[in-house]
Amino acid sequence: MAEALEHLAGGCLCGAIRYACASRPIDVHYCHCRLCQQAFGNVFAVFGSLPRTTLVFTRGTPRLYRSTPYAERGFCRDCGTPLTFRYLRSDWIAVSIGSLDHPETVRPEMHWGIESQVPWLSLHDSLPRKPIEGDPEYMAMRRTGE
Repeated sequence: MAEALEHLAGGCLCGAIRYACASRPIDVHYCHCRLCQQAFGNVFAVFGSLPRTTLVFTRGTPRLYRSTPYAERGFCRDCGTPLTFRYLRSDWIAVSIGSLDHPETVRPEMHWGIESQVPWLSLHDSLPRKPIEGDPEYMAMRRTGE
């Protein structure tokens, strides 16, 4: 298992922040939501989730930004690299797959937030596509402001 996880380390562009994942990210997805588009300065982000206790920062600590009343994003305060996303009341955290040292070792399993996908982006895959508005956990947190 240690061999499989050796490629699950990453960090920011400038090297001020490094992390290691003690478990393999699951629910790896393209996120097309408008917030991720803005946070990444791109038309989508790619994230994978893991238990918060299995993500260890080995150098530096990300700065946290409360992007909504119920979620925060971690990024490098020096170079701006987006690193994490977390619902505040969740025991899970998502890491940006592009910040992994070897992002090719993790494959997306779905597209999320497709109602905000830009019309000129053409990704030809057979992955499932889901809207944010249809996600019950997201909608429950949005209603209660958690």
